[in-house]
Amino acid sequence: MVYVCYDNGAYMNTGIQRSSATPRFADTTTTPVGSQSNGKMQSRKDLASIIAEHNVAYVGQTTMIGNFSDIHKKAEKAIYTEGASFLNILTPCPRGWRYETADIMKICKLAVETCYWPMFEVEHGKWRLTYEPKKKLPIEDFLREQGRFKHLFKPGNEDLIVQFQEEVDKRWEELQYKCAR
Repeated sequence: MVYVCYDNGAYMNTGIQRSSATPRFADTTTTPVGSQSNGKMQSRKDLASIIAEHNVAYVGQTTMIGNFSDIHKKAEKAIYTEGASFLNILTPCPRGWRYETADIMKICKLAVETCYWPMFEVEHGKWRLTYEPKKKLPIEDFLREQGRFKHLFKPGNEDLIVQFQEEVDKRWEELQYKCAR
């Protein structure tokens, strides 16, 4: 059995409400940015890692970049692995993330190159990176492209970008550690 999650980081089909997968500081209809709030205050849950920690036979995390070979390989592994499999696929929402539809591949690439959305797989408990950026980009490159984070670039909010970067760095280091074991 294969479960595929098209992860857009919110409840987009019901009005762009926050979910457990919504990133910290995102502006949504249920966590609006304003004088009293900087958006969602909690960090997003790392669904693929949570599923992997429950001993699912195969877990893959990917998105739409380049020639689609990563998503193709992981889908094939998920289908042909005996037992339960899970694919977590980043699928940006132009309306909810507030970016131009034509920029979807750019958004996905920035998510991967900043390590916000690392590409990895876990086969029978063995973690493996399937892509590592040659030069990890700063998270602000990914955030700047999305209207849901425009408030982070206003004067006085620099510390929010620093906090976001620290969270991404921590998760990236934890993933590298798991893959090195």
